[in-house]
Amino acid sequence: MSEDVPGPDKTVLENALRWFQSYFRERLVSPIESQFPNYPLTSEIRAVLDGTSATLTVVGAWSGSSIHAAEVVAKLSTANRERLPLFKQIMLLYRRERASHAERLTEKTFHLEMVSTLEREVKALDALAGEPTFQQIEPLRLPRLKDFLPVQHIEAATLNPVSIAQRQYDEKFHILQAPNLFLSDLAYFRAKCEQRDTLLAIAFMDIDDFKQFNSQHTETKVDRNLLPRFMQTIEAHMFHHGLAYRQGGDEYLILVPSMSNSLCLSFFDELRCKLAELKYAEIDKKTTVSIGVCFAEPDSPLTDRELLERANRAKKFAKEKGKNCIASYVGSRMLPEELRVLKPST
Repeated sequence: MSEDVPGPDKTVLENALRWFQSYFRERLVSPIESQFPNYPLTSEIRAVLDGTSATLTVVGAWSGSSIHAAEVVAKLSTANRERLPLFKQIMLLYRRERASHAERLTEKTFHLEMVSTLEREVKALDALAGEPTFQQIEPLRLPRLKDFLPVQHIEAATLNPVSIAQRQYDEKFHILQAPNLFLSDLAYFRAKCEQRDTLLAIAFMDIDDFKQFNSQHTETKVDRNLLPRFMQTIEAHMFHHGLAYRQGGDEYLILVPSMSNSLCLSFFDELRCKLAELKYAEIDKKTTVSIGVCFAEPDSPLTDRELLERANRAKKFAKEKGKNCIASYVGSRMLPEELRVLKPST
């Protein structure tokens, strides 16, 4: 555990197990029972339900920070060590739930002590996630609805199906999606990708040295001659692959569902090259962009806002490393030290 932030106490870990039991039943067990009434649950579902209850014996050993995790694992019985992958998966999912809850509450206050209190539980769970021995555990891949039902029946079986918001275009140029749609779309595509066990890419893109365009050519000329053509190129590149959102004069957000890490980076690099080749009336300077990318895995412990922050951080890194490039993370936790420039290849 971290020396500065103690790990979660026993109460937090017990709460995580109780939450997961409700979460797993709502997400998987109840939908399947509604479609196949009076049929026994499969062995893999039963193993998770039984394992969750049995995992309570692991909780006491992991609570607090007085013992190093390696010592904890060494003292566990063989049966309890076999439950660690499920234990880790539960903790990662619970971390996301509690972080989302804390975000909703912190939006209502500016009081530093209250904010610190709201964030304390998440920091304790982060300390657990950062423990070296805990990181070495491969989380259990949980059964999903797609393992039992075809896609066309999943929505009917889901208790709280998600839907995409009504489309709106940016009110100034009417080319890209309105910025207020981004977070709701992120939640939508994230849920859809989780159903299919696929990745969702989140990209933050920024025009390099944009202030120089406005200074040299005036905002009026940039708005008339540059930005519409620039955004039309983005929209055409994204058509039927994902969605792009205009955040401001020089900042754009992009969502690309169900595309592999390597393919997505190549896809964004092709867009980067296209934008650098554009020519604009009465403007001779080329538009290069810096792009930061992060990927939401199906069971990522990060909230939607945290994923956006990770993409923003990667974009900032790309700018610091020379601009006109794409930066992303080489580690699953998406920490600052895991940032690298990945495109163009060096």
